[in-house]
Amino acid sequence: MSKIKISPQELKTLLTGVFNIQFTPIKSATEIDKKALADHTNFIIEGGLVNGKGVTVIGGSNGEGFSLSDQEYRDLIDVVVDTAASRVPVIVGCVRPGTRPVIELAKYAEEAGASGLMILAPHYYPNPSHDLIYEHFKSLADETNIGIIVYNNPLVTGIDIPIELVERLADIDNIVGLKETTSNMYRLRKVITRYKERFNINTNTYRWMMPLDYQLGAQGFNTYFGNADPGFAVRMHEIGASGDFDACHKLWSDMVELYDFCFSHGDMYKASALGKEMVRIVGLSMGDYERLPLVRPSKAERDILRDLMIKGGLTVK
Repeated sequence: MSKIKISPQELKTLLTGVFNIQFTPIKSATEIDKKALADHTNFIIEGGLVNGKGVTVIGGSNGEGFSLSDQEYRDLIDVVVDTAASRVPVIVGCVRPGTRPVIELAKYAEEAGASGLMILAPHYYPNPSHDLIYEHFKSLADETNIGIIVYNNPLVTGIDIPIELVERLADIDNIVGLKETTSNMYRLRKVITRYKERFNINTNTYRWMMPLDYQLGAQGFNTYFGNADPGFAVRMHEIGASGDFDACHKLWSDMVELYDFCFSHGDMYKASALGKEMVRIVGLSMGDYERLPLVRPSKAERDILRDLMIKGGLTVK
């Protein structure tokens, strides 16, 4: 197991480019597919997702952290950290609704040599109080020395973290990044304008806002397309960072049908299953088992997905 550790401030310098939300290959109802996971991690890195180009996030929403046992989480961390071998930062999304389980996963990730953490607010009950969210992150920071990315996801937590709370979280030194999944563009613009020096900020607005989010000061974007074509995801970042609106509009025009097919139905379990199928389409294993609440797409859906990947410009074998 790799024990190489970096400080929160060292992590901050690496939080740029593609935030690839890595999928977890599943072998059975009780086991992840470690070989497929190692092969996929190598594929991502060898395809261009390396230090300075982005990070890979494991165990997050698309990584099915919500369905992993504690042992599976530890296996996931060990395999990806060892396989990555410091070639790309490995961020662990600790998807647990309560504070203590998050802290225990975070401690394991830190000891294993992960580069950082991506953490949601408490989310079993929606709309937690501002004080509760602050104490959640403060407790985590007090018990670890690893860099933390706050994951603002109103869909999951029921709260779009307000500016006043971002200001309080800025007092916690270990917090060095924000992952923004807000759909409130006014709020996003204020957050980036006020805090782009304090935090490295990546956004989930690429499907409608790129390159404005970059022009405002976002340092990267989060996606799962890097799982199937990491080089394409890096090019998406480079186009967004260039500020070239015409190039961004061309990219959007080419990809919009794929975006709609994967995301417009509003079922994020289905979106994750379609993303995993994209990886299978390019020739890699995502395990032979799909664990509920994910359901593997039908052959008809797979055929549509493959055609839209080609139309969007992704590499398909």
